[in-house]
Amino acid sequence: MSRFITTVLLASLSGAAIAEEQGSLFPIWGDEARARGYTIPKPYGLSLSYMDLSNPVQVNSINLTGTELLEAVSVDAPNANFDGYNMTVRGDLWVFPFWNLYGIIGYTDGDSVATIESIGCDASKVSGVGDKLLCAAIDALGPAVQGAPFSLELNGGSYGIGTTLAGGIGNWFALVDMNYTYTSLSALDGEIGTFTGAPRVGYRWELARGSEMRAFIGGMYMAMDQELSGNISDLLPEVAAIAGDGKFAVSQKGTSRWNGVVGAMYSWRGEWELLGEIGFGDRETYFASVSRRF
Repeated sequence: MSRFITTVLLASLSGAAIAEEQGSLFPIWGDEARARGYTIPKPYGLSLSYMDLSNPVQVNSINLTGTELLEAVSVDAPNANFDGYNMTVRGDLWVFPFWNLYGIIGYTDGDSVATIESIGCDASKVSGVGDKLLCAAIDALGPAVQGAPFSLELNGGSYGIGTTLAGGIGNWFALVDMNYTYTSLSALDGEIGTFTGAPRVGYRWELARGSEMRAFIGGMYMAMDQELSGNISDLLPEVAAIAGDGKFAVSQKGTSRWNGVVGAMYSWRGEWELLGEIGFGDRETYFASVSRRF
């Protein structure tokens, strides 16, 4: 049984095609690895992928600005949930037989929805009889909006870079994939920065005509920080109707950093790959991709 080096790359994985590419510039040391009995992937890859994601979110702060009255208003909505999807195109290169680099470009669309637990106004922070009366009106508004949704529309273009280290012995393989993606929002002012790290272990079965099937299990670490802002009238129209319009600033992050994953991939002659993955735990993910290697 030949020794084996592979990877499974996507949004943290996407499979490495197995091929003999004698004389190619990449991967570096590829000819030496083949001479020692390793089979290695074709050097270049292009993939199209889709991920559906549901993730609990912690809202760290909600600040209103624009007037003295707005800055006296407090909004408490500590727990949210993000539901959305991401579509990406990725190009990758095996620099060495064990090291892959890739770039990502795509589109993200989703909503972060929290439940308002309370809205209040601190009259000691405002001056003037008029603002104090408006502050009292906002306090009176609290029970009416308690339990109402606090929704942020998160969509925009995404791009990022990543790297994978991989290796194996026999038909067993292991890898660690890391990437950072940045999403520039279109409906709101703000950004989403996401770091993902994904260890995997798996097994491969050789099929007829150079095809193979792989199955794997592992975990995914995802640190997602969101700094968002926009017009108060778009987010809290009841408050804007009393206090006037201004700006809001929301800071939040995903609370479930780790989840488990299980998946499988079919490789046809080391050229075309179909991959599916399910993530389970507090954060749920569904991922599918199709890849072509050259």
